[in-house]
Amino acid sequence: MMRSSFVAVAVAVALLGGVVTASGPLTLDDGAVAGAPAVRLSTPESVLVIGDSSAASLRWVPGAATALRGATIVLDLESCRRLVDRSCRGREGRTPPTALEALRDNGDVHTTLVVATGYNDTAHAHERAFPEITDAAIRLGYERVIWLTLRSDVDYVSPSETGNHLEFAAANRVIARRAAQATGIDVIVADWGAYSADHHEWFTTDGVHHRAQGAWAFADYLSRLLAALDGRACPTPSAPFTIPENPCRNPDTTGPIADIGGLYPLIDSDILCYEIGPNRTTLCASDTHVIAMTRELAYGDVGDDVEALQVRLSRIGYPVSPASGEYLEQTQAAVAAFQSAKGLDGTGQADRATLVALGFEVVLQ
Repeated sequence: MMRSSFVAVAVAVALLGGVVTASGPLTLDDGAVAGAPAVRLSTPESVLVIGDSSAASLRWVPGAATALRGATIVLDLESCRRLVDRSCRGREGRTPPTALEALRDNGDVHTTLVVATGYNDTAHAHERAFPEITDAAIRLGYERVIWLTLRSDVDYVSPSETGNHLEFAAANRVIARRAAQATGIDVIVADWGAYSADHHEWFTTDGVHHRAQGAWAFADYLSRLLAALDGRACPTPSAPFTIPENPCRNPDTTGPIADIGGLYPLIDSDILCYEIGPNRTTLCASDTHVIAMTRELAYGDVGDDVEALQVRLSRIGYPVSPASGEYLEQTQAAVAAFQSAKGLDGTGQADRATLVALGFEVVLQ
């Protein structure tokens, strides 16, 4: 967003009982369990949210940040961010600081840290990063860390192939275990992965990046979670024309809001507004984060693209298990069944027409 846009967001949210700012230039599924009950903070709550390109929808989707209500919330959200290892170059044309570096850069002015990154990391990286980040938060005087679980029923593969659905599931187990072992600070596991699991319409075809509705749902989830942990009233009712709950119940317990569109003035569009380069020049464009396929696939093929095909088939009801990356009989049969259902030639080969029907972008080399 442009500087003036973010000021408008901050003012709008302040009127609704909270403040959203941006750092920088103006700027549980798979065994995860909730952490220990939170202790009401002894100082006015200031929340720092550090995220990657999934959470960055709060910055990219016009208006979505206005659903962050009830607290002072600072957003530090960057594409291709990693936890502690050097980040990759993101879609906005820069290599962002790691989550650990961003935590240190934001200083000691906040009381709550929300870690909403991890899709560019392995489970092993989570193992190393968890104590480093929580220890840094303790040194900076944070009173609590909220660590969000990852969605694992997805076919997103991160840059350099460091993260995929198997790694995300393993990372969730690491997060749950590490949170249970944490001492010296209140650490809470927020199970965004489970909360959003049945709402595929919130996400693009890769299952990780938010569509407009998903961005608003994510902001709503964070606002309710913070209110529940503080014992405050929900900043927004759970249904149109109703009174907000007081105290607010934890969204991990209540489950997803049924009608996000009825609560917020969202426009279901694929327009995202990026901040390009070090000068953060605003560019708004259509972007659906669609995975690109560079070849047609057939029996005997091997590779990450085959694995992405297998995961997507499984997600839409044509199971291939395990997703091995090898195009063998089971994959061929699943492709043929999908083709028959869609009125395509049931060859069992994932040709251009089949890949497009599955939601992939096809850029043949």
